[in-house]
Amino acid sequence: MNKSIKQTQQKSFNKKYFKVYENDFKREQMYNQEIKRINKFIDKGRILDVGCGIGKFLFLFDKNKWDRYGVEVSDYAIKESRKLGIKVKDNNQYDYEENFFDVIVFRGSLQLIPNPFQIIIKCTKLLKKGGLMVFLSTPNSNSPYYRRFGTLPMLTPNHNYLIPSDIMIKNALQNFGLKIVKTHYPYLKGPYSKPIKDILYYLLSYLGIKKKFPFYKSMMELYAIKLS
Repeated sequence: MNKSIKQTQQKSFNKKYFKVYENDFKREQMYNQEIKRINKFIDKGRILDVGCGIGKFLFLFDKNKWDRYGVEVSDYAIKESRKLGIKVKDNNQYDYEENFFDVIVFRGSLQLIPNPFQIIIKCTKLLKKGGLMVFLSTPNSNSPYYRRFGTLPMLTPNHNYLIPSDIMIKNALQNFGLKIVKTHYPYLKGPYSKPIKDILYYLLSYLGIKKKFPFYKSMMELYAIKLS
C-alpha cells in the first residue's frame, strides 16, 4: 500500500471513527442476521474478516466453531480486535497459506480499499475450494437512492475509492473463478428500515427537502463459492 495512503487511513480510522460501532443494539441485530445467513452455507471453520474494525462482528461468531481472523489497517482497531480474541496481523498482512480459509468476509469495507480487485484476487487464493466469499453491508451504486442523489447515506466523505454495484462485483467474481450463489438486499427486514417514512423522504426530496435515510437496494450482500 502507498505510504501516504496508509498514513491517511491511520489518521482517519481512529478511536473517534469507531465510536459509532460501540453499544449499538441495531448494529448488533444486523450482525446476527448476517451471521445466520453465512451459517446456512458454512457453519464452522476458519473465517477472515477483511477490514475487521474493532472486531465486534467476528466476536459474535461462536468461538467453539470458528477460528476468527482479521485484516485491518488501523492500529487502534487492531488493538481492540485482539482484546476480543480476534487474530489480527500487523500492517494489513495477508501472508497466509493458500486454501487456508473456509469463509472470507468483506463487511462494509470494499469501498475503503485503495486496490479492491487486487485484494479480492489475493483473498480468492487464500480461500479453500468450495469456500465462501461474502460481501456484506456493501454500498450498491446500482440502486434507486444512488441514481437519485449520486451518493449513499452510509458513505463517509474522503474514504471511498470505489463505489461498487451488484453488476460490477458479480462480473468480477465470476472472472476470478467464483460462482455467485446468493444476492440479497437486506433492507426490509433490517433493523434500520422504516419503509413508509423512507418512501416519504424519497418523495420529499423532489421538493428540495434533504434527508439521509435507508432505502431498498442501497446496501447489498453477495455470496460466492470458490469453484477450484
